[in-house]
Amino acid sequence: MLELSVYAVMVIMVAVGAIVISLILGKPRHSRYKDTPYESGIAPTGPSQTNMSIPYYLVAISFLLFDVEVVFLYAWAIRFYELSWEGLLKAGVFIAFLFAGLVYIWLRKGLVWRRLSKTA
Repeated sequence: MLELSVYAVMVIMVAVGAIVISLILGKPRHSRYKDTPYESGIAPTGPSQTNMSIPYYLVAISFLLFDVEVVFLYAWAIRFYELSWEGLLKAGVFIAFLFAGLVYIWLRKGLVWRRLSKTA
């Protein structure tokens, strides 16, 4: 337990030290050119912020949900023989929960890509 405490204190000291040193040594220098947005050498045109529709974010969140699922199922597939029937049951429950999430998104029409308007 002592080793863990010493390690935690050292990590905090390094983090705080890095922040303090950057504040002391780093002097912000602002100019017209440094404060201009830069994108691959192309001068910025148009507004810097654009509005995205809500379905875009729903699809993005759904993608993240099922992308993480693949990571867990890959680890399960690597140890398939060691986990035996109990592991298969647990993986089945995990997939059932994710399938329930997919059904929920589908019933809430989160998979329908359409432009939202006040008349819809």
